[in-house]
Amino acid sequence: MITDDQLPELATLRKVESKYPFRVDPNYGSSVIFGNNSGLPIHRWFRYKEAFSADLLKQILDVLPDGFGKQIRLLDPFCGVGTSLLAAQEIATQGYNIIATGIEQNPFVAFVARAKVNWPEINARDLVRIGLSCEKKSKGITKSIPPLSSLTSGKCISRYMSKRVLAIAEAVRSAGTSATHNAIMLGLASVIETVSNTRKDGRALRVVTKKRSELAVSLEMAWEAIAADTALLQWCLPRSAIPKVILGDGRRPLCSGVQPGTIDLVITSPPYPNNIDYSEVYKLELWLLGLIKSQDSFLKLRKSTFRSHPTCAVPDDIKGFNAAIRRGFLKAVLDPIIGRTEKTSEPWRKRVLLGYFSDMWVALEEQKKCLKKGGYAVTVVGNSLHGSTDLPYLIPSDITIAQIAERIGFRVHDIIISRPLKRRLSGNHFLRESIIILQKPR
Repeated sequence: MITDDQLPELATLRKVESKYPFRVDPNYGSSVIFGNNSGLPIHRWFRYKEAFSADLLKQILDVLPDGFGKQIRLLDPFCGVGTSLLAAQEIATQGYNIIATGIEQNPFVAFVARAKVNWPEINARDLVRIGLSCEKKSKGITKSIPPLSSLTSGKCISRYMSKRVLAIAEAVRSAGTSATHNAIMLGLASVIETVSNTRKDGRALRVVTKKRSELAVSLEMAWEAIAADTALLQWCLPRSAIPKVILGDGRRPLCSGVQPGTIDLVITSPPYPNNIDYSEVYKLELWLLGLIKSQDSFLKLRKSTFRSHPTCAVPDDIKGFNAAIRRGFLKAVLDPIIGRTEKTSEPWRKRVLLGYFSDMWVALEEQKKCLKKGGYAVTVVGNSLHGSTDLPYLIPSDITIAQIAERIGFRVHDIIISRPLKRRLSGNHFLRESIIILQKPR
């Protein structure tokens, strides 16, 4: 276990932490993880462990000051598979009218979000029939395996199964591009892991030994679930505005067409600084659905994402950020971490650290520009412990993001510690997931 003796900077963190309105509320513990979504209609269409709970949006609206209103323009700049956007549609039954926009850099993940939020346009009655027709027609289609070693070697998924998935995807594309066809394609995407030799464990795509499912059976079950969920929600939910899902860089929503001063609420969970490359985790879906077709485009995607992993580029000279980390509490917090990363034999650790927080600086600056005066920005983030037992370092993301937000001009309204992460830090509360609520001054 890691102790205070090994991390003397914890004393500084306690001092900085005392400046902010931290509070512990275990009622939010299940709201920052995907678990609750796995059984919910539409949310369950694709297992995305990085998502937060569908309940979080309503919980946040409940704790915002009276007078916030129920006519809301919402932005999720790192929308993932669209949990917040779908939640915005679902709470229309409670009198809310939410115009929601999501931004996502990964084309497969953006596709999942778009397919889900367009449930009002899906033909639930014919979906299974069309899907089975496409599966039958695909048997006459021959597709070459894309140039990805995980596919060509048969290591992650058999060559035969890759060709079957590629052929079915081509048959679905040939049949149409409607919301119904996108839902059928999403059903196909949802079974790729099931029929492969892999398991997503949250940190990586791992090759495992397991009993694989029958493709045709898995597909029919997935399509039947999508059809049933669609029919249910079309019957019980009022028709509301369909959220917009933009394929773009969530760090810079203004570049994706979001207008300055138009957003009431930002709610999002950017990648954590956990060294995970999510493009790699979802590479089978990206390649087998034809969203990535070459190694060059795959590498370009990996390098263009939020800089939370070693593939990220060298940090830019972000105006404001590099000056800010040379003084005050931000310097006091980051200096010991930077010093520890410099002592390792892995220079990428410092690159990830500086790249991550410079990206957070840019993202928060842009969110502030997008918000109306008095609007709120809500960020779900996790602290993490890295390095070896001999040379550990703690990344206090919630404290650092609060400091960055203050430098940019936000007011730190509330920081909710939702759940502890019980790992290697002995007798200490800094390993945790938090919900940071910021307000743009009026």
